[in-house]
Amino acid sequence: MPFSGPGNVGFKRKGMLATFILGLVFGIALGPCTFAFMAPMLGVTFKVASTSLAYGIALLVVYGVGHCSVIVFAGTCTELVRHYMNWNEKSKGAVILKKICGILVLLGGLYLIYTTP
Repeated sequence: MPFSGPGNVGFKRKGMLATFILGLVFGIALGPCTFAFMAPMLGVTFKVASTSLAYGIALLVVYGVGHCSVIVFAGTCTELVRHYMNWNEKSKGAVILKKICGILVLLGGLYLIYTTP
């Protein structure tokens, strides 16, 4: 993972253990975000598993594969898309996209503030 911070970042660990630790850190950081989406699926899975354990396990496994496949797909295609679009930090397309996303986030926040009773 190349970091764009000041200076070179030296990695002391490599291999399977470092990969596991990195995944663990990201899992802990993203856990609260994904739980809101996973909670309804767990509720359905527990209800189904009370009558059909195999079907409940299958539902949870398929959900996990679907959830993780998006992450794997996004991670593997990032470099391909960057090369295809030839984007970097100074490219005009990336700056425009960042501004559009920022405006959409602000509009979404304003909408939520406006609709809150």
